[in-house]
Amino acid sequence: MSKIDISSAACSDIGLKRADNQDSYLETAGLYLVADGMGGGVKGRQASATCLSVMEKLCNSKVRTKKEIAGCLQEAQKVVEEIGARGGGVAGTTLSGLILKDADMEEEGNAWYVVNVGDSRTYHVCMKEGSPDRTSFEQITHDHSEQQKAVDTGKYLPDQAAKLIPRNLITQAIGSPSALHPDFYRADLGGRFIICSDGIYTQMSLNRLVNLCSAKKSPDEVAHSLVEAAIDGGGSDNATVVVVDVKADDQEKWLVQKLSQEEDIDFMSDATMENLHLARE
Repeated sequence: MSKIDISSAACSDIGLKRADNQDSYLETAGLYLVADGMGGGVKGRQASATCLSVMEKLCNSKVRTKKEIAGCLQEAQKVVEEIGARGGGVAGTTLSGLILKDADMEEEGNAWYVVNVGDSRTYHVCMKEGSPDRTSFEQITHDHSEQQKAVDTGKYLPDQAAKLIPRNLITQAIGSPSALHPDFYRADLGGRFIICSDGIYTQMSLNRLVNLCSAKKSPDEVAHSLVEAAIDGGGSDNATVVVVDVKADDQEKWLVQKLSQEEDIDFMSDATMENLHLARE
């Protein structure tokens, strides 16, 4: 049975306009996550760092499940909410990224959980003959934001929403008094994954983002080039990115599928399994 070959790198910068860096990231043992804290000063930093500290408990599990991940998210929700209460206000954090199902990195039957709360994002690029395929660039996650909500409901076109609605109005955050409803996806193993806070993708054009993510460079070079581009683009926010390159079989047939509330990687509905089968034909 073959092993998954993973290489990764991270980069984070305070930017040019912020007094401190409220972003945090996790890059270890099949956990690749970015959290963007909010609440101002110490509360924002504590929110993102504490959230990832809770998620890091998954390092102790050989095989992760959606139920276990959801339990960590609910624990993070509680402790971050307490951070805000102690500070006399609200603290919160986004969260986006990858969690490997089988921590032993065996390839057969393994897959990624992609989890998302808020407006940090996870992207993917397929590998073709060992090089990133620019044409396959894809945003996996779906923003929990007022801008995205206005587009989804048909109220505004994307360009209109971007002009009329502040980008930092998010509809979900870990630590918010509202109930937490994270998104879960199942993703095939191979390719390049880019996980970032909004301080990366809002500071450059989509074309620039795609080019940098698809560059034939190491994860470390890609991560640093994305942060540098965000600073050059204005640096109006903290900028954090984790880049993960994964060598696995059938990388050119990569597929991602959103999981329903009842589904897990090993317990998908017949309809979802059929879609996966058809996509791989």
